[in-house]
Amino acid sequence: MPWYHGWNVVFAGLVFQAVSFGVALYCFTFFVEPWSSEFSVGRGEIMVIFFILQGAMGLLAPFAGRAMDRLPIRALVCGGAVSLALALVLAARATALWQLMAIYGSFVVGGTLLAGPLAAQTLTARWFTRRRGFALGISTVGTSMGGFFLPPLVTWLQAEYGWRDANDILAVGVVLAIVPLSLLVIRNAPRPEESVIERHAAVASAGAHPGISPGSRAWTVKAVFGEPTFWFMVIAFSLFSLVNGGLQQNLAPFGLDHGIDARDTAWVMSAMALLMALWKVVIGALTDRVEVRWIFVFSVAAVLLAMLLMSTSLTFVEFGMVGLLLGVASAAHLPLLAAIVSRHFGTASFGLVMGLIGPFSTLAAAGPWIAGEIRDTSGSYDAALLVFAALLIPALISILLLKLTPVQRNPAVANAA
Repeated sequence: MPWYHGWNVVFAGLVFQAVSFGVALYCFTFFVEPWSSEFSVGRGEIMVIFFILQGAMGLLAPFAGRAMDRLPIRALVCGGAVSLALALVLAARATALWQLMAIYGSFVVGGTLLAGPLAAQTLTARWFTRRRGFALGISTVGTSMGGFFLPPLVTWLQAEYGWRDANDILAVGVVLAIVPLSLLVIRNAPRPEESVIERHAAVASAGAHPGISPGSRAWTVKAVFGEPTFWFMVIAFSLFSLVNGGLQQNLAPFGLDHGIDARDTAWVMSAMALLMALWKVVIGALTDRVEVRWIFVFSVAAVLLAMLLMSTSLTFVEFGMVGLLLGVASAAHLPLLAAIVSRHFGTASFGLVMGLIGPFSTLAAAGPWIAGEIRDTSGSYDAALLVFAALLIPALISILLLKLTPVQRNPAVANAA
């Protein structure tokens, strides 16, 4: 059977997600202490930048989603890379905290929205019918790749050159890593002759995924908002993301409180990201076979165990275990959400539905700020852990109320696959 270009598209998505999310999100925690010292502000004030970043990403996500459904994604991804590179260059010349807030609330938002998971998942959903969950699972590995490769690189650059020069170096790397590959590989959808490869397996797809809505249906905003499934997703995944984001973005400062320096934390985050990458592929495959609600419940249990460890006096080994547990939990977010959206809403409006979830995900932006403010006020993260544990309760209730057509495997289809 000839090589399917869809896998090249998935690879390109892995790269641009790794770079954009690795630089903007996974490495944000390593800028907290340098910025805090240079601008003489507390951790809570620094976390306002992250709040603005995620909040703006959420508010603008519907527009990005609509653009993914209507415009060449290749051009959008390249534009996102340029936006992120410009943000890094401008941030390197910032003289006040408000300037960083403005940069992260505009240019960094453009980079992460246009050259991030929304573009990669939209492309993957269009290019794959058979084993779509598996392909989406691989696609979401890109963000974890960024978490694996970027933290050691960024902390090394900061130690050798300072955070400002490190930003300039990263800006060049962003453009070189994303733009040429995207121009060569990305197309919005397969050509008719390429579709034949997937079409031969499409007969199996209906048997493997009876709950997937036809990709040809175009949902309106009103129809999406009228679906209970949409609102259960919003509540469950927004709260789950709030907790995970709050813990991860405070991981480096939390480590410092326990005598663990930034470079050691960087290696923990890399291990966490590697586990996330592997676990996302597993989860992506499981969504083709297993009830997604129970995968979500398992992931919440991992977060609770991580917070239980964080409430004690940590050794480096226990700190590493926290990172790994958070990796297991965080890995579930994108594959599960993408699987639910593609199964219930189909692929024609995939970008729209994912984008509409965005404004509600701005709630997740409060997580790092909540934890940072509580730490600045009380001197520890203990109260923040209790707040996060309480927020996971409505998330669990919402996911358990979610109604999806059960996945049924046809033995004949499974053998053919």
